Amino acid sequence: MASSPTTEKVIPYALLGMTAVTGLVDAVSFLSLGRVFTANMTGNVVILAFATARVPGLSIAYSLTALLSFLVGAIFGGRIMARAGADSQIRFAAQAWAHGMPLSASSQYPI
Repeated sequence: MASSPTTEKVIPYALLGMTAVTGLVDAVSFLSLGRVFTANMTGNVVILAFATARVPGLSIAYSLTALLSFLVGAIFGGRIMARAGADSQIRFAAQAWAHGMPLSASSQYPI
């Protein structure tokens, strides 16, 4: 599917907006949830390293909890998608084809 000039102008602003929202969520969670990032897991790894080095005000338990909850969520999400996987992909591709959407040559997904 070809992109229009309007779409090309909107995408950078949408990405900047999402970046700002993610930063805002991380700032609020870091300040109010015990110095833990909720939007970016990389930050939690950095905080865990600082907490392990015994920097005052940082907690190993909070950082590990955030990382483990992210891992558990990723595992459950992966299992849900694996169960829904093949059947939903086939249905999605069939619906896309029925509506005249082109399919890419390398996958079953519309482009």
